[in-house]
Amino acid sequence: MADPGAGPNALVRWWEGLTPLRQAAAAGPVLVVLLFLVNLGPFNQPLWRSILYGIFEGGVLIGLLLAITRSEKNKRS
Repeated sequence: MADPGAGPNALVRWWEGLTPLRQAAAAGPVLVVLLFLVNLGPFNQPLWRSILYGIFEGGVLIGLLLAITRSEKNKRS
């Protein structure tokens, strides 16, 4: 079991060390493609709508990811 006072692991420290632009560039394409596939497959949306939803929802989740990352980093500072 991890020590609660030990701080973040190396991967979290590396991620938080990236600039927000680099974080968005790294996570953005992954989130957009993942959400496109979710909309196309399980949600059974048409292709064009899945593309638009993937881009829109991916943008929203990127913004949330950046805000949460900044919040967690500031909480430990």
